[in-house]
Amino acid sequence: MTLVVSLRVPDGVVLAADSLQTTQATIIPGLKDFKTACPKCSEEITLEKIQMPPIQMPMSTSSYAQKLFPFTKKFGAASFGSGIVNNRTIYYQMKILEKSLSEESIVSVSEAADKILEYFDEELKKELKNRNLDIASAPEDFYPFGFQIVGYETDQDVSGKTIEVLIGKKSIKRDIEGIGCTVSGDRQVVAKLWELREEDPRFSTNFGSFSLQDAIDYAEFLIRTTAMHQRFSNMIPTVGGAVDIALVTTHSGFSWIKFKKLTKILEEI
Repeated sequence: MTLVVSLRVPDGVVLAADSLQTTQATIIPGLKDFKTACPKCSEEITLEKIQMPPIQMPMSTSSYAQKLFPFTKKFGAASFGSGIVNNRTIYYQMKILEKSLSEESIVSVSEAADKILEYFDEELKKELKNRNLDIASAPEDFYPFGFQIVGYETDQDVSGKTIEVLIGKKSIKRDIEGIGCTVSGDRQVVAKLWELREEDPRFSTNFGSFSLQDAIDYAEFLIRTTAMHQRFSNMIPTVGGAVDIALVTTHSGFSWIKFKKLTKILEEI
């Protein structure tokens, strides 16, 4: 699932994501020669085959998924949800999209979000078509993956923007402006922490006073707290591994703050 965190503070936008990837397989259980009795006459009945509903089962995990990446060197993007679409990882697909665009053609974070939504909406439809699945039959809230895209509309903007993009039956985007923090993906633990603000004003967080280092530390705190909680819970972890962190500012664009060794090779840092 992943946890993606973005913080919009006075000096820039911090974007962070974990690196855990869980592979799932669909198991379709069934029963053969199942014996039961008629509730009315008690006659024994043998059912040759009973088909059970499909069950999603975790098969393996990896702590090295690449979920955070620059986009045209000016913006940041991080994915949550399914890590593969149309037989390629989200990271690989993002690089294909980025290569097809010129840096000069994308001047605002809204334009970047539009390009990402358009590209991945089409890739999802291609995948479903190849699997002989009709997206029209999917539930209205079918959103297998999504993104946070962060940056600025212009170099004169006072604060940055987070745009949350959900790819699914009807792909949508949501703009979040102004000082604050946005979380996407597995946000249950964070939501519980933030409930404390409603109970006692002393637990409120003054994002407007955050330095860049405060924002970096807070983003990592939310991700690691979620990962540690899941580690000690009776559940399959959806957040974990290394935490990648990046910074976007009006004057220097996208900059890596914390990254995996493999990221250094992939991004030529």
